[in-house]
Amino acid sequence: MSLSREGFIMPRLAKLNPKVMDLSQALEEFLLAKQADGISKRTLDDYRYHVETFLKANSNLTTYEALHKAVIRYFSQPCSPGYRNIKLRYLKAFFNWCVAEGYLPANPAQGIRKAKEDLNNIRHVPLEAIKKLLQQPDKRSYAGLRDYCLLLVQIDTGARPGELFQVKVSDLNLEARELYIRPEVAKTRVGRTLVLSPFTTQALAKFLKVRPTWWSEDVPLFATETGNAMDASMWAHRIEKYCQKAGVKATPYQFRHTFAVLFLKEANDPFALQRILGHQDLAMTRRYVRYLQEDVKHIHEKASPVAKLQQIGRRASRKVVNHA
Repeated sequence: MSLSREGFIMPRLAKLNPKVMDLSQALEEFLLAKQADGISKRTLDDYRYHVETFLKANSNLTTYEALHKAVIRYFSQPCSPGYRNIKLRYLKAFFNWCVAEGYLPANPAQGIRKAKEDLNNIRHVPLEAIKKLLQQPDKRSYAGLRDYCLLLVQIDTGARPGELFQVKVSDLNLEARELYIRPEVAKTRVGRTLVLSPFTTQALAKFLKVRPTWWSEDVPLFATETGNAMDASMWAHRIEKYCQKAGVKATPYQFRHTFAVLFLKEANDPFALQRILGHQDLAMTRRYVRYLQEDVKHIHEKASPVAKLQQIGRRASRKVVNHA
């Protein structure tokens, strides 16, 4: 390391000459390192997608200075705050790894700050709509009863759909009313135990009775009729059909938002919510806290007696007649 005139530590020169760096090759090494760390396949795919998207849009980079300018241009392009922050998180992680391996002298995205996210993307489903949705699956069939139970578990626990598609019968403890999300199934690779309500437990007990006895223990709990694992697109399509029949709007991931919002309203415990949802830290959980704060402000503005007095005053002023 060397010191600048101001006394700051300057980054060590890269092992590879920055003028001939090959970030596409570095990406493959990075993904192997992440795979060795045990991250989930979905997260691995997300890393590849976001880094490759940037590299394909900037394929003629030959110097670190050009890379730095390309990163600034990339994040200057308009997009939603949430999506911008996702891109920034993945690219920063990749560039940090490149710095640690000596492929880059510094992280070109280091000075770029996160955008303030729009809390409107937290869209929970009203309980009235959920009640209508639960009436749509045909519980006389295996697929219908499965969908009904999967809906209940999502609303009851706030679990990610991708996690629930991979749970096994052995992860379910009906007597204790618990469902275990194994570390290899969890997005964060940290296992957690979810508590089930008595109503959901009873529905799951009925569902297990119609499960084919010849299926092995490796067949997921919420499997297809042929014993295969469900996926996000399949579940989203089925929810869309139920929404059309019920005349409501909802997506599978919004059930997670619904659980989070209602849990905070009743329990007011962000730390417990963090553990239940499987967030790595409180940063994601705080989004729900801020959302509720904004929601309270909006309700207060509509319901405040002072606001209503002002409305009465405005209505009265329009009725004043000048008799002069």
